[in-house]
Amino acid sequence: MPRDLSDERCEMMFEDKISNSTITFFYYLPTTEERISYSSEQVIRKGNKVENKTSETRVKHGLKIIAGFKDGDFIVKGRPISWDPKSPNYDPAWKTLVRKYASDLVAALAIMVFEVSAMAKTPDLEEEEEAPQKGEAGDTAGDATVGAAEGKDEHPLSQI
Repeated sequence: MPRDLSDERCEMMFEDKISNSTITFFYYLPTTEERISYSSEQVIRKGNKVENKTSETRVKHGLKIIAGFKDGDFIVKGRPISWDPKSPNYDPAWKTLVRKYASDLVAALAIMVFEVSAMAKTPDLEEEEEAPQKGEAGDTAGDATVGAAEGKDEHPLSQI
């Protein structure tokens, strides 16, 4: 599926170990400026001191791109909440609640969208590690087969 270069809403699913369920976030792709801001804010230099702000940056920028979540993925005191104003479960404080109680998921979204959104494609290992055909370089099966057919042990050290 091609990447949609637009402001259309995207979605990403996470396996949440705390609730033992799948959480689906709706989000928007960050702009180049937002990506640069994200990278620039992770480490701050103040005089001779360097401060690591990675966790705060992930939550801050993750919240900027979150547009919502799948209905039923979050509850408050047993009652489902929604990000959608049209839903009977709409909670106007949904983003505050997600920030306060699910910042780990917000950070995970930020990591996936801002940090590891692309990886170099590597060849499939199965294609690389195909066994050589009989008679090709690297084929050693023939020697053991011949030895076994003559009634000899397959492993040359087994006779010692």
